[in-house]
Amino acid sequence: MIDLNLTCLLAAEVTPQDLLALAGTGPGGLIISDTTSSGYTVARAEHLDWNRRRIFIYGYGDLCLDLALRHRDLTEAAAALTRTARADLPGWVDRTRWATSLVWRVREDLHRHGLHLNARPQFSTTEDGGLRTDDTFTWREDRRIALTLCTVQRQPHSLMAALNLYCGGRHVTGWAERITRTSGVPRFAHLAGERARLHLDLRD
Repeated sequence: MIDLNLTCLLAAEVTPQDLLALAGTGPGGLIISDTTSSGYTVARAEHLDWNRRRIFIYGYGDLCLDLALRHRDLTEAAAALTRTARADLPGWVDRTRWATSLVWRVREDLHRHGLHLNARPQFSTTEDGGLRTDDTFTWREDRRIALTLCTVQRQPHSLMAALNLYCGGRHVTGWAERITRTSGVPRFAHLAGERARLHLDLRD
């Protein structure tokens, strides 16, 4: 269930001060819809209640890309994000509402193993009509480690999930699993931290 005032959110603005607060929060920082004020707020992914669905507007990883790759300053990035949110927010709400508890369960399982959402989810549709969601995570123990989660859902009771691990932008390894209502915690949730530690030990 998502409780928000879409009309108020579409009128809300992301400010340079919001992005400055996000920068200060660091990896795992997110801008999310705030149901109390019908605006936006900055939060840490590790402090969120993952049993409660939220609309993720932007993340620390998005901010780093905006500032480094698109050469925007905070004022430009805030204005661009406000325009994007106003154009795309209804679609983000629909996709967030459509996603079954399986998508949220995988995110929560990764969260419990020290992997925290670090960017706005990306939504798309596969050629055969499956709904695809791409998430980006940071590892609590070492921020050099980043992970991407791709889930594709064609049926309400199961989905395919692929987790890929990166260090300094270079691919290290990956896993793929089918997730069902009875499959329990994904194996890759346990393996990701172990593999990250091994990789860093060998590298350092």
